[in-house]
Amino acid sequence: MPLDVNGLGDLMTDIAGMASKMDADGAGAPVAKRILETAAVPIHEQMKANASKDPKIITGVLNRSIQIGKVRKRRASGRSITIGVHRKEEGAYYATPVEYGHGGPAPAPAHPFIRPAYDTRQDEAYEIIRDGLRDAIDQL
Repeated sequence: MPLDVNGLGDLMTDIAGMASKMDADGAGAPVAKRILETAAVPIHEQMKANASKDPKIITGVLNRSIQIGKVRKRRASGRSITIGVHRKEEGAYYATPVEYGHGGPAPAPAHPFIRPAYDTRQDEAYEIIRDGLRDAIDQL
């Protein structure tokens, strides 16, 4: 029994139009940029808390170095955002040895603060992205 499907071209055009509207400058930052920046906040907060010996006290060079990066366009398609210590900015040059530990004459064990923050708050960030995209699509 053959299946006849019509309207796929129109559907693809509609989806492409919605994507371009979300990416276009409107009354502020593009929708995708705002959603990613909002979703990065819970992971950023957890990362800062993990980097401190006392999560209630967030001070020091390492904590000041943990930043949310800019939203960037990926080579193939889509957008991405980074959270952590960015090497191009002045910051804690020792963040990697803290995360993974190091050997040498005075070896130090790993004190991970980046990966546990992501593992702990990834579901919350995903929900923010999902809900933000759903709201944006509903407004189109």
